Amino acid sequence: MKGTGPILEVKNISKNFGTVSALRNMSFDLEGGKILGLVGDNGAGRSTLLKILSGGLQPSGGKIYLEGKGTRFKSPGDAMEKGIAIAYQFSQLVDIAKVWENFFMGRELTKRIGPLAFLDVEKMKHLTAETMAKYGHTLDVRREVRELSGGQRRILAISRAIEANPKIFLLDEPTQGLSKRVIKEIFDLLKRAKEEKDTSIIITSQWYEQISDFIDDVIVLRRGEVVGHFDAESANRVKIFKLSIGLTT
Repeated sequence: MKGTGPILEVKNISKNFGTVSALRNMSFDLEGGKILGLVGDNGAGRSTLLKILSGGLQPSGGKIYLEGKGTRFKSPGDAMEKGIAIAYQFSQLVDIAKVWENFFMGRELTKRIGPLAFLDVEKMKHLTAETMAKYGHTLDVRREVRELSGGQRRILAISRAIEANPKIFLLDEPTQGLSKRVIKEIFDLLKRAKEEKDTSIIITSQWYEQISDFIDDVIVLRRGEVVGHFDAESANRVKIFKLSIGLTT
C-alpha cells in the first residue's frame, strides 16, 4: 500500500447536531502505510470525525472513499468488516474478564471434540502471551483487566486491535494521562504495525508535541474545519499551535 496513494479519502464531510455544526466540509486524505495526526483544541471535531469513520455516527453530508470506492460505515460492525478498527481514550475492555479473554473477545478460538466445539482456552492464553511478548510486554494473561495499570490497559487494547489486522487503525487520544515511557511504548507498537503490517493509522491529540515525533503528516482542526495540513518533518510547532487556537498571523 505504501506509495500507491490514499487508502482513505474524506470529501466535504459535515456533521450537524440540531443547529450546531460539529464538522464543516472537512476534507483530507490518508496515505497508505502512513501515520496521520489530527490535532486541535477542545471542540475541534476530532472525536466526532473518528466516530463517523468508525461507524458510530452518520455524517450529515459529504463522501468517504475507501481504497478508491465510495462507502459509508453503517455501524461499528460494518466499519470493522471493511477493515477499520478503533481504540478509544477509555479502552473498551471488560474489567472483570481476564487479559486473554479481552484479547480474543469477539474472535474466540475453538477446538472440536467429536461433534462438539469448545473454547480453546489454553491456545488463546498461549497466543495472548506470545503476542504481548512479541511487542515487548510481559503480562500475566490470567489476571483480570481491572488489576492492570492505565498504561497496561491501553497497550492491551492497542495490541488486540493491531492483531485483528485492520487496514486502518483509529486512535482517539491514545496518549492522554500516560507517562512519556508508556507513550513511547505505544508509538513503538504503532510503528511496528505500520512497518510490518502496512497499517494506515490516524491519531487524535489536543497537543501536537505529544505525537510530533511519531507521525508522518499532521492536520490541524479548529471548530470542525481543517485549517492546516503539513508534513510532520517540516511542520512549525508554533504555527500549528496558533492555527489550533485561531491565531493565523
